[in-house]
Amino acid sequence: MRKRIVILLLCSTGLFGQSFASGSKLASRSKQLLAASFAAVTTAEMADCASSWGKMEANPVLGQSRFGIGHTGIKLGIVSAILTGQYLFVRHRGPTTYKALAIANFASAAALGAVAYRNTGVPKAAN
Repeated sequence: MRKRIVILLLCSTGLFGQSFASGSKLASRSKQLLAASFAAVTTAEMADCASSWGKMEANPVLGQSRFGIGHTGIKLGIVSAILTGQYLFVRHRGPTTYKALAIANFASAAALGAVAYRNTGVPKAAN
């Protein structure tokens, strides 16, 4: 399981989402970097959900029960809302804003990847 998560996270770094609007070369690169960071965060969140499936959830916000489809929906909904908010915030800003958010997104993807890797060592919840 750990090998699959590591491979999934490594493959996600090569993903580039569809480019936003094309503009100057620098702005276009920054937008592509941000789109790649969106893909990395989404992939890391999916890996976290996959590695948590059927195990006890430790996050009190999600409820301390067995992780399942409801928890997955909540987590992916929160990530989608955050990424949509970022897109709406930066769509008329300069390249430095895109780069700053991309760095933050890649850092959060790395943290989520580490959590997913850690979750593979946690035993499943007893029935």
